[in-house]
Amino acid sequence: MDIFKWMEHCKNDCLLDGAEIWNNHFESLDESYLQKIKEKAAELNLPVYSVATKCVFGGFSDDEINAAKSTMRDWLKATDYLGASIMRISVGGERLRDAERQIKVFDSITEVICEGEYPEITVGIENQEPGVVQNVADVKKMKEISDGKLKVILDNGSFLDKEDSYAFLEEALPDAAVVHAKFFDIREDGSDKILDYEKIKMILQKKCYDGYISIEYDSNEPAARDVPKIASYLRKLL
Repeated sequence: MDIFKWMEHCKNDCLLDGAEIWNNHFESLDESYLQKIKEKAAELNLPVYSVATKCVFGGFSDDEINAAKSTMRDWLKATDYLGASIMRISVGGERLRDAERQIKVFDSITEVICEGEYPEITVGIENQEPGVVQNVADVKKMKEISDGKLKVILDNGSFLDKEDSYAFLEEALPDAAVVHAKFFDIREDGSDKILDYEKIKMILQKKCYDGYISIEYDSNEPAARDVPKIASYLRKLL
């Protein structure tokens, strides 16, 4: 699929309410190409609510940090053009667990946010193992350093021990811009064999979460076949 066929699949086969588009699927950042995405979203009545990007910190020299900031600005501009309210940043890698580097990532991203060019866009870092944000302590540290400007894109399945998912969801949810609903091994009705979505529903309701639920299918099975089942299951559940 190209991005346009994928958007049609999201709307027509999965009956989704919105699309979160990953930057690897963009052919370019030219305005003419972004306009085509925007027009497709309007045609399908499928809002692009989030653009997912990697603000790559390949190293920590001044030049490398400036390059990461520049990448972030480029994708903020694209996110704004598409009318999306959220930009997801993935910052993964075990070397980022160094405390000084972790702070540098939070500071650098916050610095770009504070330039104030895109005040309507909420920027969030996805929790990943390994990554710059892995646990509740990291979320609190990120919140403190960014003065609450940086949010978490809450991946409810990014834990080696999946039982850790529920406590993290409950504690980090107030600081979440989007919740990623991870599915690993589904039953015929679309429910997951690993994560308990009845339990997850109770946590979402308890915390009065009212944002998007973004389906993330982490499986070797055919996504085009299975994600519509997952979407149907979540619509009934939620």
